[in-house]
Amino acid sequence: MTRRNPGTRLDLNWVSKARVNTQAVLKRAQQIQGRKLAKKQWQAAWLLKAVTCVDLTTLAGDDTPSNVHRLCLKASQPVLYDLLKSMDVLDEGVTTAAVCVYPARVADAVKSLQATGSTLPVASVATGFPAGQTPLKTRLEEVRLAVMDGATEIDIVINRTLALTGQWEAMYDEVCQFREACGDAHMKTILAIGELGTFTNVYRASLVAMMAGSDFIKTSTGKESVNATYPVAIVMMRAIRDYFLYTGHKVGFKPAGGIRTAKEALVWLTLVKEELGNEWLSPHLFRLGASSLLADIERQIYHHVTGQYAAYHELPMA
Repeated sequence: MTRRNPGTRLDLNWVSKARVNTQAVLKRAQQIQGRKLAKKQWQAAWLLKAVTCVDLTTLAGDDTPSNVHRLCLKASQPVLYDLLKSMDVLDEGVTTAAVCVYPARVADAVKSLQATGSTLPVASVATGFPAGQTPLKTRLEEVRLAVMDGATEIDIVINRTLALTGQWEAMYDEVCQFREACGDAHMKTILAIGELGTFTNVYRASLVAMMAGSDFIKTSTGKESVNATYPVAIVMMRAIRDYFLYTGHKVGFKPAGGIRTAKEALVWLTLVKEELGNEWLSPHLFRLGASSLLADIERQIYHHVTGQYAAYHELPMA
């Protein structure tokens, strides 16, 4: 991981003066989707890069130790051995960036990864995910328990009520407390952009989350009606860029929810490259939150190597 974001004091002047030009953002989003994407071996290379940035996730009510174990095996070997061998990248150590589970399943994930000798980080959602509507004391305890069980990354959710009503000091204080509860674990702050109303609100919430010490800001829980969209990502990335120019601290970006196809993954990588630069194109500063995306990426890589598409039963699923 890169050097952490230590946060700064809350600059309410900066937050309150922030305004977002909606038309300019929508125009930029349209532009990025019209980009020509890489083809052939270049596309395959970009797709492998996308794999290494995936937080392979299961957040279902029917999660069990066995399906978490299967997820961990897939995260450790996300692309078929034969495909990697054909592409001559066996020695590159291609794995996903992390495994992401509910707090109650952290111990299962840690145990599974240790059994296979993997050093992959385990990320856990916490703080009353997805709605964040539980008492603060409970949310803080949930973070501590997940860290105690071995999670080295915590995906917290902000209290949307505070963001919607402009209570930025209260939001800042809560996120600072979550950061403290995380200890050495890296903190990704989920803004739940589908519930923040306006682009200006998204930009302000991004700033406050970073000032409070977030190592990453993340679009969504995946449980809202609107999840990761390009316009919102542009607003968040511009906030990351402004924060970096102002403080010198780099904060990561994680789109999550509804990202299902290899083509979308390529657009996300292109957007990050253009808005934030090559340095952000690594799992230290960019993650893709996904559960079904990996299957499509692997199918595209299979097609690159063999010239045909695999039937779904030919590729081991997460």
